[in-house]
Amino acid sequence: MGREKLLSVIVPVYNVAPYLSRCVDSILSQSYRELEVILVDDGSGDDSGRICDEYAAADPRVRVIHKENGGLSSARNMGLEAAKGDYLTFVDSDDWIEPESYGPMIGLLEQYDGDLICGGRYDVDGKTGEKTLGLCPKKTERISGEEMAGRIFLWDGCDSSACDKLYRRRLFGTLRYPEGKVCEDVSVTYKIVLEAKAAVLWDKPFYNYYHRPGSITTAAVSEKSFHLSQHTAEIYPYIRENYPAVEPQARFLRVRSLSHILLLLDQAEADTRQRFAGEYRQARKELRKHTGFFLTSPYFGTQERIRDLLLVLGLYRVLRPLLHRD
Repeated sequence: MGREKLLSVIVPVYNVAPYLSRCVDSILSQSYRELEVILVDDGSGDDSGRICDEYAAADPRVRVIHKENGGLSSARNMGLEAAKGDYLTFVDSDDWIEPESYGPMIGLLEQYDGDLICGGRYDVDGKTGEKTLGLCPKKTERISGEEMAGRIFLWDGCDSSACDKLYRRRLFGTLRYPEGKVCEDVSVTYKIVLEAKAAVLWDKPFYNYYHRPGSITTAAVSEKSFHLSQHTAEIYPYIRENYPAVEPQARFLRVRSLSHILLLLDQAEADTRQRFAGEYRQARKELRKHTGFFLTSPYFGTQERIRDLLLVLGLYRVLRPLLHRD
């Protein structure tokens, strides 16, 4: 048997001292031993940097990069520049992985001759500790990169998350994550997937996504709330022009990102609605262009069609109590 190929595991670290050991231990305890674990300390102000250094001193597979704070994308990009592996994967530092994850994933990747593999994940409530099954492929199979992109746009067993996937290093090439943005995975993952000659779906949940109270995914309405829509404003025309077979799926994602803005603001306080009145008007104008699509597409249920139509008409906030009566 030949030597195992090197897997680079990139872990951006920022002020996660209470969670970091759980994350790193879950990686180092994998039976797949040919690892380099790149801990990118993104200017942490707590003990995270010290904990990283302790792991590097104890295990030669761990490398630490200390840098000024630049955000998640900046840390991932620095990890990509430093990675030496034949394969790449990411783990966010407040998350962790299940035992025996990387070995089976690399085995399936080689068996099916794929360029990337996507498994399932658990959602873990940071307040209660409750662990529930999140997105997970329905079965283990080999599909084209284009088909996987379509499934990602629909959240059909997988989405744009960087962390529940394992990649051949060459897929990234010069691709990097956009700095200063949230939902950064959305603007990169589909490009990586479309570069793949084949993708493998694994019907096992292996990644534990910890929903930490106060994280960026639970923050109040801000300019960052519009980043998803900014990403889809670029994705949809690109797919329509270059990959027409998955244009309806990309259009679905575009519609969802626009209705997300309108729903957020319709349910926000009056001062927030006033502050983002321009963004609200623009999203409503853009959603109106897709009215015929969401009213007829099989990707939308009846309630979604009614909701989005009311958003277009500017009636959702008024009629919302009637729509959500028990």
